[in-house]
Amino acid sequence: MICTRSRLFLLLLTFLSVLSCAPKEYVEKVPEMYWPLPPEKPRIKFVNLVLGSADAKMESGKIKSLLFGVEGDVRFVKPFGAAVVGQKLFVTDIGGVYSFDFAKGEFKIFGRDELRVPAGIAATDERVYVGDVARKRIYVYDTSGRLVTSFGAGMVDAPGGIAVDKIRGRLIVSDARNNVVDIFNTDGGLISSIGSRGREHGEFNIPYGVAVDKEGRIYVVDSGNFRLQIFDQNGKFLKQFGGVGTSPGNFARPKGVAVDSDGNIYVLDAAFGNFQIFDFDGNTLLAVGNTGVDPGEFMLPSSIYIDAQDRIYITDQINKRIQIFQYLKDEPKKEQAVAR
Repeated sequence: MICTRSRLFLLLLTFLSVLSCAPKEYVEKVPEMYWPLPPEKPRIKFVNLVLGSADAKMESGKIKSLLFGVEGDVRFVKPFGAAVVGQKLFVTDIGGVYSFDFAKGEFKIFGRDELRVPAGIAATDERVYVGDVARKRIYVYDTSGRLVTSFGAGMVDAPGGIAVDKIRGRLIVSDARNNVVDIFNTDGGLISSIGSRGREHGEFNIPYGVAVDKEGRIYVVDSGNFRLQIFDQNGKFLKQFGGVGTSPGNFARPKGVAVDSDGNIYVLDAAFGNFQIFDFDGNTLLAVGNTGVDPGEFMLPSSIYIDAQDRIYITDQINKRIQIFQYLKDEPKKEQAVAR
């Protein structure tokens, strides 16, 4: 018995000595990936992956967790929508919202008591808006995760996409079952609705992702009609582009839409496993990604969001992760000095 205890003690000392010599954490090198490939000028850069709670912190804490029993990493189950405010990332997942505060290195999950199937999500500096397709309403939280109120009962059926128009104090909500896009004020009052079921201009067949640009124009992924529709801030139809097909500029299963600071339009396609970038006239500029499991590849991506710094967040659903890219803007042109 004494011999056995001695052996166990020696094994423990050896294990601890190995840990003390090991680095505090293993940091996987982020691959250098750009689109398009050289010699073309790069426009999109791969930045990183977010897999779970450990990614909110500067240190992984894996050794500390092993020795002292710190709570393990919480991973995504089926991420759906994403929104960003400052250094905070909010992601809807089954039964709750995953909150990452990268500035503080904090992670939490909120909304478990009320949310069943959260889908669309949008955020301001003070509020987080979450559409639940099972509860058929929109829940409002503060950015710490405290429930403030809810609205939309009896008005929305499947709030799959939400965008916030911060300048005008409005929420744009797609309702896939009723084939309409509703415009609310941020207190939950219905301002107006756009569309009905159909294939004509201003009509929808399963509207999904929505976005708003700085001019207040509304972008709607008309998924069942394989197109993107654009409306002015009052809901008047402006234009559309896309169609069913596999060639650039067409769609197979369009899901999400976002607009960068230069007005480029990004449309995410779950079947293609990519996002295509268009100008306002619908000309195809670039396609990023394909189906797969590596960085820069997607398996049934569900939403796309672009933050104030032109970082692009893709919810890569089957791969259970968020992929982050960066739109590379042109450097401002310096004004030439005028000879006097």
